[in-house]
Amino acid sequence: MDYKHDIFFSYKRDPLTLDWHRWVKDRIVLWLKQEMGGRKIDCFMDEQIHVGEHWPESLQSALRHSRCLVTVWSPEYFQSAWCVSEWKTFLERERMIQQQGLIAPLQYHDGDHFPVEARLVQWTDVRSFTSSAPAFYNTVRAMELEDKLKLFASDVARLLQSTPAFDPAWPIIPAPALQPPSIGLPRL
Repeated sequence: MDYKHDIFFSYKRDPLTLDWHRWVKDRIVLWLKQEMGGRKIDCFMDEQIHVGEHWPESLQSALRHSRCLVTVWSPEYFQSAWCVSEWKTFLERERMIQQQGLIAPLQYHDGDHFPVEARLVQWTDVRSFTSSAPAFYNTVRAMELEDKLKLFASDVARLLQSTPAFDPAWPIIPAPALQPPSIGLPRL
């Protein structure tokens, strides 16, 4: 058994920003492919989970079988149990192998509301390039973001070249169990 994915792309899903996240992921893969000598780059994004699949197990399998984590950090990212689970899974892997550098963060927004452990990590700041407007992709700002992602891809390439050998026992930090919606009146 070995890795299936070079990258696990971890982001907070939102209908208004989904196109932006796809666009960013696609550019990272494009430029990472160049950095890695033209070899195919496999990037897992949660859109690869198909109808009928048990998505928590699919996510856990993809996490375990990914070499590194590319995260898009925002305050909402750290409020999502699933996003935090993905991040903490790779933090635990770093602790286990006593090596940092398996997580490559992009700062989508803010930073002041990130957990202390995240604020201590170097990230690539893309705040001035985030947009929910479809017209963004035909602007000079989009070209500037792509230039920034080229440099980011070079950093991710260095991470990939130093990842440890696959271990089928890589830990998974589970997200808290989903709570059923409350029924009745809100508590005061």
